[in-house]
Amino acid sequence: MSARSAIIVVENLTKDYTSGWLGHRRHRAVDRLTLAVKEGEIFGLLGPNGAGKTTTIKLLLRLIRPTAGVVRLFGRSPEDLAVRAQLGFLPEHPYLPEALTARELLDYFGRLFGLSRSDRSARVAHVLHQVGIPASVADRPLRQLSRGELARVGFAQALLHNPKLLILDDPFGGLDPEGRRQVRDWLLRWREEGKTIFLSTPLVAEAEVICDRVALLHRGRLLACGSPAELAPPTERGALAILARDLAPPVCEALRARGCDVRADRALVRICAPASAEGWEAVDFIRRSGGHVVAVNPLRSPLERFFEDAVTASEASPA
Repeated sequence: MSARSAIIVVENLTKDYTSGWLGHRRHRAVDRLTLAVKEGEIFGLLGPNGAGKTTTIKLLLRLIRPTAGVVRLFGRSPEDLAVRAQLGFLPEHPYLPEALTARELLDYFGRLFGLSRSDRSARVAHVLHQVGIPASVADRPLRQLSRGELARVGFAQALLHNPKLLILDDPFGGLDPEGRRQVRDWLLRWREEGKTIFLSTPLVAEAEVICDRVALLHRGRLLACGSPAELAPPTERGALAILARDLAPPVCEALRARGCDVRADRALVRICAPASAEGWEAVDFIRRSGGHVVAVNPLRSPLERFFEDAVTASEASPA
């Protein structure tokens, strides 16, 4: 741990569910999980579906109670009202009242947080601008909004009271490549503003690009924790596969000068770029140069290989 204080501390966190007659059958969703999240970092909880990510988040927020173990947020219990006032939460499947507009919904949440009318108006306008929701969308009933617009509303409600800690359950879920890019940009900007971000996702390559540290979870157990560079050698970093068209020869040469592998395939151009900020800068460069980006897909990265190897080893070892 560095000198930065730990915002989230989890020690031996365990959650069992029982089923069957008299609860004789037990399923362990989270198994003696221990980790700490430092102030000002983006921390990713990674794992396949069913790994225990959402259960862990519910335990952090005290939406469910643990079977054993300790959770501390800002050094206190998650049930402390002062702690809850500093949390922003985006659930995996948020329920938003369809009859309300985005502006009405955010105003309602502002009332719950005890904001005055003037403060609510200012904060609602600010967060709508932050997530790119124009007035034409903010004043329409939620039932009329697209999935991407609803996702923006979800982020807006999490930011409304300017929390110090954001807990996001699968923030990339259901988004197209452009939507995921926007979320990445938001997360990086909010980190620069001093927020601590704890997110869960099954998309290892997405987390590898933006997370300061990650924890790999499988069947409720922590397999590894560290920075992507620590878990996957920097000499073997991942790559982005970019498919584009309408690229002039000088643009292709400029991409090669940036360290990209560029290959023409009839009308299409296939580009392999680093899976880092430089890779996404190459995508923006293609668009600015008049090219059309057809698709962007992270190739199987070293962190993905590390995770798959760790999962395989975990399944092969005795419980």
